[in-house]
Amino acid sequence: MVMISEVVPISDLRRRQNELLEHLAEGPVILTQRGRGTAVLISMARWKQLMRQVQELTEALEDAEDARASDDMERRIASGEETTYGHDEVWAEMDRLEAEGALPD
Repeated sequence: MVMISEVVPISDLRRRQNELLEHLAEGPVILTQRGRGTAVLISMARWKQLMRQVQELTEALEDAEDARASDDMERRIASGEETTYGHDEVWAEMDRLEAEGALPD
């Protein structure tokens, strides 16, 4: 979706405030200062939409990272690079370490 932005010198903002705010329904307004872009005005609805998209993308990226780490761990276990221990083995080792006084209080 291509939005056509209105480009406005920041000095016009006060004079054209109502007009520019109405334009936000159509797309963003780019404010310039000394001929260079300095800020972008967008509608609150568009801002909320962008923030939802950022959140969704962040969550998708985190999920992809988790899946990659899980796949990597499964590969390392399958190849013998990682050792796994059962619940009983872990507790037996904890009991042994505790009996030796090797665990902090």
